[in-house]
Amino acid sequence: MDTFYTNAYTVRAIAALLALAAITGCAAQNELSRFRAAAVASSPESCSSQLGGGKRSQQHELDSSDIRVVNWNIQKGGDPDWTADLATVAGKPDLMIFQEASLDAGVWEVLAAGHYRSFAPGYRTPGASGSLTGVMTISSVEPLAHCSLVSVEPWLRSPKATMITEYGLTGTDQSLLVVNIHVINFTFGNKDFREQIRRTLSAMNGHSGPILLSGDFNTWRTGRSEILRELTTEQGLTMLNFDEDYRKRAFGRPLDHIYVRGLQVIDATTNRVGSSDHNPMSARFSL
Repeated sequence: MDTFYTNAYTVRAIAALLALAAITGCAAQNELSRFRAAAVASSPESCSSQLGGGKRSQQHELDSSDIRVVNWNIQKGGDPDWTADLATVAGKPDLMIFQEASLDAGVWEVLAAGHYRSFAPGYRTPGASGSLTGVMTISSVEPLAHCSLVSVEPWLRSPKATMITEYGLTGTDQSLLVVNIHVINFTFGNKDFREQIRRTLSAMNGHSGPILLSGDFNTWRTGRSEILRELTTEQGLTMLNFDEDYRKRAFGRPLDHIYVRGLQVIDATTNRVGSSDHNPMSARFSL
């Protein structure tokens, strides 16, 4: 890459990071204390037992009248323009829910300055210096608790992660459970797909408050969509619809979804971007 393009890349990256610093509204400080890498739970029951964190330890809570969320599979952050796209579409989100987030990317200290990063590991590229990707949930307030689950692709044997975080809410003793999921893709039939969704929903069983389930579900097959609809309906979860729907599709079916329980939808939008093979979803909720 010649000097001109190297400099152009650097300027673009710096501009994007400055815009994201404005989004978070805080300079980076003591970032290590704000990073949470959740250990993988051995079972849904084990994961569930780690939740239910009391609000006594919570200094800050999400504003229950206006919870702003963006969900996006960022394709490992391989395109340098993804941070600029995020700054354009996200506004000032309380929750940024990413799939295929590279833990080795150097943007997180700026992007998440003053925020809390909860990471669940998924796939690591081969080699001693291989990069680690997974699901990342960035929040404006510290989680009360978190846990993670992992499922393995039957064909490729690569892991897919699920991160569950819990947050306090203003004006109520209830807490918000946020589930960030990347569902397995290539399977023989739908058995493994059903099992990952079942395990995830089982980990949520003990939670009586509002729930936000969001991520890349890889619902490119009719049977997958029907299983997801069946299992989420049993849990009282409702799928968001979008008037202008730019979500990534395969065989005509959207892959990314947001489901909620116990939340009112203020608005929900999608945006076209060129920096990932998926497009981001944004939404605002109230209790």
